[in-house]
Amino acid sequence: MNAATERPLTPQQRAALDARDVSVSLSAGAGCGKTFVLTERFLSHVDPTQIEPAQLEELVAITFTDAAAREMRDRVRRRCFERLQSAKDEREAAAWQRLMRSMDGARISTIHSFCTQLLRGHAVEAGLDPQFEVLDAATAELMKLETVDDRLRSLLLDGNEDVLNLAAKRGLDRVRSDVTALAGPLAMPAIERWREATVADVVARWQQYLAEEAAPAAISDLLASDEAHRLRLACQSSLAASDKLYQHLDDLLRALQLVPSPASNEKQDGRVTVAVAQATLDYLRDLAKVQGKCTAKDWHDAEDYNEYKNACEAFRKRIDKSLLKKSFDAAGAREAAGQGLALLRLVGDVTGALERAKSRRNQLEFDDLLARAHRLLTAPGNDAIRNEVAGSTQLLMVDEFQDTNPLQVAIIKAFCGDDWSERGLFAVGDFKQSIYRFNGAEPRVSIDLRNALSPAGRLSLTRNFRSQPAVTDFVNAVFHGAFEQYEPLVPARPQATPTPAVEFLWTPGENSLGDDGQEIADAAVDAAGAPLKLKRSRRAGAAREAREMEAHWIARRLVQLLKSEERIVVDMHGDRAEPRPLKLGDIAILLRTLSDAQVYEEALRAHGLSYYLAGGHAFYSQQEIYDVLNLFRAVSSEVDEIALAGALRSPLFSLADETLYWLVERHKSLNAALAAAHELPAALEVIEAAKVRRAAATMQNLRDEKDRLLVADLFTLAMELTGYDAVLLTEFLGPRKAANIEKLIEQARTLDRSSPGDLPGFITQLSEFVSRAPKEALAATQSEGDVIRIMTIHYSKGLEFPLVVLPDLDRQRHAGMTLPVLDENLGPLVSIDAEEKEGIIGIDLYRHAEDVLELEERRRLLYVACTRAADYLLLSSSIDDPEKPKRDWLQLIDQQISLVDGTLRQPLPEGYQSPHIRVTTEYPQIDDEKSKQSRGADLEKLVAKTRELAAKGAGELPRGSEAISADPSARRRFSFSQLTGALALQAEEDDARLDRDPAERVAAASLEGGREGRALGSLVHAVLERLDFQRPQPVDKLCASLASLLPDQPQEKTVARAAKLVEQFLASPRASELAAANVIRREVEFLLPWPPTGDQPTQRYFHGFIDCLYQGADSRWRLLDFKTNRVTAENLAAVANQYELQLLVYTLAVEQALGEPPAEVALLLLDGGREHGFNWSEAERLKGLRRIDAAMASLLAAPN
Repeated sequence: MNAATERPLTPQQRAALDARDVSVSLSAGAGCGKTFVLTERFLSHVDPTQIEPAQLEELVAITFTDAAAREMRDRVRRRCFERLQSAKDEREAAAWQRLMRSMDGARISTIHSFCTQLLRGHAVEAGLDPQFEVLDAATAELMKLETVDDRLRSLLLDGNEDVLNLAAKRGLDRVRSDVTALAGPLAMPAIERWREATVADVVARWQQYLAEEAAPAAISDLLASDEAHRLRLACQSSLAASDKLYQHLDDLLRALQLVPSPASNEKQDGRVTVAVAQATLDYLRDLAKVQGKCTAKDWHDAEDYNEYKNACEAFRKRIDKSLLKKSFDAAGAREAAGQGLALLRLVGDVTGALERAKSRRNQLEFDDLLARAHRLLTAPGNDAIRNEVAGSTQLLMVDEFQDTNPLQVAIIKAFCGDDWSERGLFAVGDFKQSIYRFNGAEPRVSIDLRNALSPAGRLSLTRNFRSQPAVTDFVNAVFHGAFEQYEPLVPARPQATPTPAVEFLWTPGENSLGDDGQEIADAAVDAAGAPLKLKRSRRAGAAREAREMEAHWIARRLVQLLKSEERIVVDMHGDRAEPRPLKLGDIAILLRTLSDAQVYEEALRAHGLSYYLAGGHAFYSQQEIYDVLNLFRAVSSEVDEIALAGALRSPLFSLADETLYWLVERHKSLNAALAAAHELPAALEVIEAAKVRRAAATMQNLRDEKDRLLVADLFTLAMELTGYDAVLLTEFLGPRKAANIEKLIEQARTLDRSSPGDLPGFITQLSEFVSRAPKEALAATQSEGDVIRIMTIHYSKGLEFPLVVLPDLDRQRHAGMTLPVLDENLGPLVSIDAEEKEGIIGIDLYRHAEDVLELEERRRLLYVACTRAADYLLLSSSIDDPEKPKRDWLQLIDQQISLVDGTLRQPLPEGYQSPHIRVTTEYPQIDDEKSKQSRGADLEKLVAKTRELAAKGAGELPRGSEAISADPSARRRFSFSQLTGALALQAEEDDARLDRDPAERVAAASLEGGREGRALGSLVHAVLERLDFQRPQPVDKLCASLASLLPDQPQEKTVARAAKLVEQFLASPRASELAAANVIRREVEFLLPWPPTGDQPTQRYFHGFIDCLYQGADSRWRLLDFKTNRVTAENLAAVANQYELQLLVYTLAVEQALGEPPAEVALLLLDGGREHGFNWSEAERLKGLRRIDAAMASLLAAPN
């Protein structure tokens, strides 16, 4: 018999299975076996060995996803098979076999599928054709876009006042995006509630809400905040050394415990209520002042005084950010209400047009299914239908009930009948794991439903089968005070691995970077100990650098754990735990968002750790989607040069950027170049020319077929002609990229069913999705072998991993919402321009309430993340000061457990166990041996082995495996540094020919030589590239910070010298000129065809970077090149002569780009603050060009 069959039930599980006479709300903690209970409860009703088993169609099970529905059906089928195997006789075995075979007909589905079946079964009563089509999200969105554009166009032509006014105030593009976001079935409750309202009605409702709900809530939220909690801990009266302080702390503690209420029960004017709340804030803020209240002498311990002072400061800052620190803006509210009502009417118009369009086509979208099912079950004349569905269903089971919304709960209640709270409902969920507010989930509705049931129906599962006690102890300690009615997790197995099994990994925060340049330098090394150059993003700045450092620390800590062979994870064999060392496949890195996944990917790759990126909802942000969109735009339009360039340089055709340049240089446009593919520029290499001809033939083929084929067939043809899907398979995460293409083809196939061959429609839909990037899951693929998995916390829901890494705990929250809202309670809510607003308006009230709800969900998200860990939990963050956490996740942990040393801050409730925490703040040290994980074969070893076998006569070396010698004459790309040696030889020859003393030239040629000379030049250039000449930051700190990012670490004296050179330059007239410049361009990359004056290109070109190009006040451009050579007045001309031809090339590149010569070309020798200008005559130019030609020729003729 299978072990699952013999698994004994816990008392809680038994209670959940036996509760037959009541409706049940089962609160199932993380890892507590809710799926097992759901399966057993379902099976217990249809068990054929019972006297009167239920019929399979009398049970309905609603799951959150299609995958969950399949899993539940499979689990029930497996349990049937187990029962069949253990049957006592043939009759019982036959009964279980019949049940197993009929499981495909079980009513186990998502709520949308459930509503679809309900509507098809009662189509006449619902006013529908039973053959209606359910639109997928992409098709529904395209229909909405088309409807919005059609209605806006029509209303504009008709001179609709609402549209004209909104367009004048908000801009037509913004109006279009607002209407597109709001239109649809979900907007109808608010539209019906506020359609006839006036501006005065809306403003009055906002004022009422502020007085009756927002103001009291603002005080409650303040007193429940982390800042208030910290202040309570800091103002214990026992800490006072004076009677004065004792009394003050006692008053403050009392104030922090109480929520003031109106003095009487009589109905008060709203303004009085708001005034009372504002006065309360002022009172609390005054109490939290330190100056004039106490000094350090009033405290027993100076550390307690400092903590109190810091806590008071944080509490006052929280008060200053309160909604009530601003007054209600009546004028701004009237303007916002007027715009909001106009927008509501416009959304109502578009929604009506959208409903008519769907009705004509006999189509429904997902939101329609819910709205119509609710209408069918609750309409006054449909009592017979309600009685029929309730009477035909013995039990309705709902999984993940915490992720439902009010409309879904209303449908569930209506389906169960009027006595839903007494019988027929079995809802399983855990409000602590509700993390889908972006899908409309409201955990409050599940809590309210649970509270409406009798105590006998409010059951719980708290015995945790997933995690070891070390993990559950930490979870209980952190979250017992974060949730109301928290039920602690009880581990089902003893601790089998060493503790601590929870670790804090704190890395230097963003404000710490630059104070010690070595911080980043130490972190930025790969598995072999080689320095890594961390990418510096001007946009993200220090925060990005801190995140990169944290990622490298995490990777190194994982390498430590993997190499230690310490037995920190457990394999379960029945009830027997077998500890073993960590493997890559045991590790999961859980992120709040995949937007920064690249940072962790780069760190793992640098340390030889194989990984797999799982899940994600950025389908329309993938490069392969961009490539396909560019291809179809170029196929559809022969004037879209940007799209064609994107397609040609993508793996679809793989043309080099230089090839695109030569094509445009010759034919003036890419489309013209493809049309004249038989007359390609001579500068193109043979392989590139073949690619161009192939691209031209492919594009012509697709353009010929675009009006004859369905979009999906055209898509398939494009893949066949380009081999794009095959190319993707060779890239990193190739199977997923190829799967994304297949998913996109399926979307095209779906569109073909409603609009056959509508290529413009497909392009419009895809363009909108790429622009707006709605959440859409990436194509599902299997993870590959023993690899680390990177995924979002949302994707990890329902999964478990031996070791969980939860990084970036101190991540800043997203900025507040800016889109309009149609709220049934508050009406239409829009933002207005800042100059029109002086205080609070409706949208501010909504945002405040949403911020509170978002904070609550963020706590639940942290709970979900922590409870994914079975054996080891690693929490990480970059943090400036662990004693002063800035953001909510770290503050929540710090309330109970010190971030500094991992000790408890206060006693735990009775029955709780104290967690053991390891705190790591030192750089993780690993040996220099490179990790052995690899993504492919070691080709060098493979070739060496083959040669060894060939030498022994055991085989022969395959053709092509020998090294391919370079052909110097094939060189096309040159940089000026490559010509330096050849030009020096020319100079020596000139010295000999002219009998000139070479000593001066040789001395001048001792340019920034040696390691420190190169480091000095690199550092100075890096500083000047980033320096703000108008508001220069401290040069010494900037130098120290950038020095840590250089591959070759400069010595301290070199960093000091660099700072001195830059500071001297900032005091120069040239720096003042740069500060006043109209435009400054630094590190300007260029490609210069060579020769620049030749009629027939030679396929050669210069590639380089210009240090500085700026447009002065006279609108003329000037070219600067910075050097750090040590020069004197005597050797200035000789030093400048070494760079003359380099500056000539830069000048020619500028002339080609701007169409005119620069007003000035200057070599800035920073040592000594000297400049040397260049101004060539035509003869000097020609002489310089001949010298460069000769140097090129010598390189091309060089032997191997």
